Amino acid sequence: MKILYGITKSNFGGAQRYVYDLALEAKNRGFEVSVLLGGKGSLSDKLLGVGVRVVEIPSLERDVSFTKEVQTFLEIKKVLEKERPDIFHINSSKMGGLGALAGRIVGIKKIIFTAHGWAFNEPRPEWQKIFIRFLVWLTILLSHKTISVSEKTKKDVSDLPFLKNKLSVIYNGVRDFELTGRSEKIFTVGAISELHRIKGLDILLDAWKKFMKGRDVRLVIIGDGEERQNLVNMAKNMGISSSVIFKGFVENARSFLSEFDIFVIPSRSEAMPYALLEAGFAKRPVIATEIGGIPEVIENGLNGILVKPEDSETLFSSLTLLAGDQSLRERLGGNLKETIKEKFSFEKMAEETFKLYS
Repeated sequence: MKILYGITKSNFGGAQRYVYDLALEAKNRGFEVSVLLGGKGSLSDKLLGVGVRVVEIPSLERDVSFTKEVQTFLEIKKVLEKERPDIFHINSSKMGGLGALAGRIVGIKKIIFTAHGWAFNEPRPEWQKIFIRFLVWLTILLSHKTISVSEKTKKDVSDLPFLKNKLSVIYNGVRDFELTGRSEKIFTVGAISELHRIKGLDILLDAWKKFMKGRDVRLVIIGDGEERQNLVNMAKNMGISSSVIFKGFVENARSFLSEFDIFVIPSRSEAMPYALLEAGFAKRPVIATEIGGIPEVIENGLNGILVKPEDSETLFSSLTLLAGDQSLRERLGGNLKETIKEKFSFEKMAEETFKLYS
């Protein structure tokens, strides 16, 4: 079986980890595997490092430009005509839309689209949401099967016409991974995230300003992105820079989860974040926003704490609660690990995904 995975960006966010893990597993199972992606980056480097062939399209970018979209579509079509994969497994909205259309025109036998979240759930003008929803509908319609990474992701499009038999829910899954030892004893709250507005890190900084007063604590944010300088400036203007550390991109960031006493996901929109699953696997107590598929992982008060998005006051009080109760932190972290092992294993994700290829 010849499999071609496709994704827009070559950084290493959640969707890229998904592609990397599946491509490596497919290669290890003896399939002929290649990955089509937008230019050089961490994902490209990692794939080449494990012997997975990469096909780069430099014009494939996240930003929208009509001229580039036409050029990118033609390049994807050209690659498909040359490669002729049995399976074209596409990820992310732009690769999804352009790839599904190109795949149908070329006559690819099976096109699988994984929805890692919907852009129409992000804060944006209503007309944009309507237009994006239409494009999503077309992408799913053109694909033979669409994988939703949470029940909520599936529910968000279940009302669209002609899609009833095209949607399957397969949760993201994580493998065992090694953790570094604890290097410092200072109480640490952490986040691992791309630095985009959608990730809600400005809300975390607002809560942090209240939480840090009178405490010997630090906030560590691992990740990079377009909002980094804005967040650095925000911390400086709030007078909290001395207790906030922006680490930037860190290779194998999840191995540093042992450094955190509390892990926070303050996002405005998510589907099924890998950071949540990895924090749970590392037995970290998690505070996360009650959005997307997160409530399908966290049961409030049992294996984590859920807060409303944009609610810095409740986030602050949740930080205060956990900081003052070590036994609660240990209980929530331990319970979350059991949930992850039971429902969100990589092996389960891989088996259910490869069944769709047959």
